[in-house]
Amino acid sequence: MKKNLYFILFLIIAFIMLYISRIEYGSHSLDKSMKACIIAQKKLDKSKNIDDIKSFCEREINKKLKK
Repeated sequence: MKKNLYFILFLIIAFIMLYISRIEYGSHSLDKSMKACIIAQKKLDKSKNIDDIKSFCEREINKKLKK
């Protein structure tokens, strides 16, 4: 019985820690994707300004996230 209690307590703590880390670091990958997209678009088309590239990357990444 005591062994099961430790296991259940461990699972609860693990779920809480995973939830907190998802909240804390969830936007990190989105930021990295945005930066990578901006760099790639700037290398492909040097004549575009940075605001157009940012809006394009936001649209494309949001489109792919909604799928």
